[in-house]
Amino acid sequence: PEIIVGFQVVIFNLTNFSKAKSLYREGMTPLVRSSSRPHWQRMPARNCFYYKCPRHKMSYVLSFIFEFDVEEDSYYFAYSFPYTYTDLQAYLHSLDRLNLPFLRRELLCRTTQHRRLDLLIIGTDPRKSKSAESTPPRRVVFICGRVHPGESPASYVCHGLIDFLISSDPLAQTLRRRVTFIVVPMMNPDGVFLGNYRCGLFGLDLNRQWGDPRPWLAPENYHIKNLLKSLGEDPGISLDFVIDLHAHSTAMNAFCFANLLEDELPRMQAELAFLRTLDANCRMFSFSSSRVCCDPTKHGTGRRAIPEVVEAHTHCYTLEVSFFGYQTVGSRPIAFTQQSFIEV
Repeated sequence: PEIIVGFQVVIFNLTNFSKAKSLYREGMTPLVRSSSRPHWQRMPARNCFYYKCPRHKMSYVLSFIFEFDVEEDSYYFAYSFPYTYTDLQAYLHSLDRLNLPFLRRELLCRTTQHRRLDLLIIGTDPRKSKSAESTPPRRVVFICGRVHPGESPASYVCHGLIDFLISSDPLAQTLRRRVTFIVVPMMNPDGVFLGNYRCGLFGLDLNRQWGDPRPWLAPENYHIKNLLKSLGEDPGISLDFVIDLHAHSTAMNAFCFANLLEDELPRMQAELAFLRTLDANCRMFSFSSSRVCCDPTKHGTGRRAIPEVVEAHTHCYTLEVSFFGYQTVGSRPIAFTQQSFIEV
């Protein structure tokens, strides 16, 4: 505020972007809020430019024009809508106060910096309700989000999912009777707290640490993988889905990455059936944008590594949501808001 003059116009230049393809070329712009206007707003697209710059060794530059119109205000800029570790803890405390009989919050472990790695169980806890041999196994869906700290839209999607699953909606009630949802809403609390974009405390991408996670180096991966292994080995549990929530920096819509199941056509058809169901029921989801992926560079990701420790019938997906927005055929892009991220 000390250097701002009322109605001063400033051009910001953010350098060293490496990707030619960018949502900034699709109409995405940075977000801004100020002390007198606390709600995040997107800047006008006409004020934002993404281009290759010879002055910066032909790397890409994001430039945007902004007018500081209130001299006394403090201004804040963001790449996407923030969702902090403090936001999550406040939300989970609000759930605790509801005292819902079908919702249980557990501490899965402490991170390296001693933050909580929270686990939510929505529905019957299958580990504590052993059924008779004649009873079918309890169906379980495991969901985790925010392994990449900068991908805050994943937290909003997870927040909205939890809100729905604990609601009085008839569909949510039916799901709770038939399925148990186990949710880790923020897998990388240290990275989120430190303001990292992709890494944890030690500078490692936790979504490449699933193969052989060390408890001292990646305790989050270590404890989640052991949990999934125990669920997969329990005869009273049918672990049907493992879904990892992310945000994507170059693509529109919500979509999924699925594993390629070579020489297993029936299973591959079942793998794609879930994506078609999402496409039919969510206007932001795109089946055509989804991909069956066997890229060797993705080998250490949860989607690729978790199938090695669970049953063969378990479907493992990465669910991505665009940082910017969604678009249907023949329509203009619609920018996501905090509320529409929650509605995904």
